[in-house]
Amino acid sequence: MSVTIIDVANKANVSKSTASRVLAGDVYGVSERARQKVLTAAEELGYVKNTLAMAMRTTRTNTILLIIPDITNSFWSDVVRGAQDYLDKLGYSLILANSDWQSSREEKYLDMVKSHRVDAVMINSPAVDYQKLYALKCPVVIMGDKREVSGFPIVGTDSAMAVSDAMDYLYEMGHRRISMVHPITNDCDDYSDSVRLKGYLNFLSSKGIQFDESLIHYAPLTVESGIQYAEIVAEMENRPSAVLCGNDLVAIGFIQEIARLGLKVPNDISVMGMDDNMSCGFISPKITTVRKYPKRIGEFAAQIATDLIEERPVPEKVLLPVTLVERESVRRL
Repeated sequence: MSVTIIDVANKANVSKSTASRVLAGDVYGVSERARQKVLTAAEELGYVKNTLAMAMRTTRTNTILLIIPDITNSFWSDVVRGAQDYLDKLGYSLILANSDWQSSREEKYLDMVKSHRVDAVMINSPAVDYQKLYALKCPVVIMGDKREVSGFPIVGTDSAMAVSDAMDYLYEMGHRRISMVHPITNDCDDYSDSVRLKGYLNFLSSKGIQFDESLIHYAPLTVESGIQYAEIVAEMENRPSAVLCGNDLVAIGFIQEIARLGLKVPNDISVMGMDDNMSCGFISPKITTVRKYPKRIGEFAAQIATDLIEERPVPEKVLLPVTLVERESVRRL
């Protein structure tokens, strides 16, 4: 009877995956002591690599597909960098796809998975049919705080904490009439169950503040959306005292346009962003925001994707904390 990897693993007292990685020449994350134990066990048992069996049992391409919604947003550029840096160490290649917030594009890229094999998919999907992800028959990692999704590991930011921290800060600064720009895609207009909206409503309820539906603005998270909302706010009879933007790009557009319309931030209206885009410290006034950690999201997503490929256990959900960054765009009332 031929010697198997399981035999080598048992003799070396290591896991099957560790033995497999050492014998395949992949020793990233494996200690030198474990590597030597595996090699010694293989030599003593007379293990011979069965290349034909390996070819039959694997169709790996060492390629992972990453689908992001907006390549122009530096947040997603940092996610890509984190994922790529991690995958480079393991010898994987990364294919990048930009959906531009459109589910039709996401579905096109996912169709490519079936004909152009990849080992796993990492995706931030605003509106994709998750049944299509189940049908891929390869590991899938969801990026973003998608608490309504089940069956896939999730890596993202704790959106409930982000909204709560931002609202609490604005409240402590004296603001009661707080508007929120909520993310929306080109394909979906139902966000009644979103984590962000729930966080906003829960905060108002906890403070005894009546919800005003006119203070929720649904829009894609772009500079153009910030410009458009500034035009709306400037015409309001009862303007909000503060605007919590869905991301920093919206905040940048809002600040620039509201100034053009004759209002000043923060004297006339306070503005708060989200993400901590590198531009926050260069615009005037500098933007108070909630810092997220996109590079770490990319790293965690890549780690989970490769662990799934190697059939190692993975966490169901990784939600990273946030940090409030106080600058100049919010004033105390």
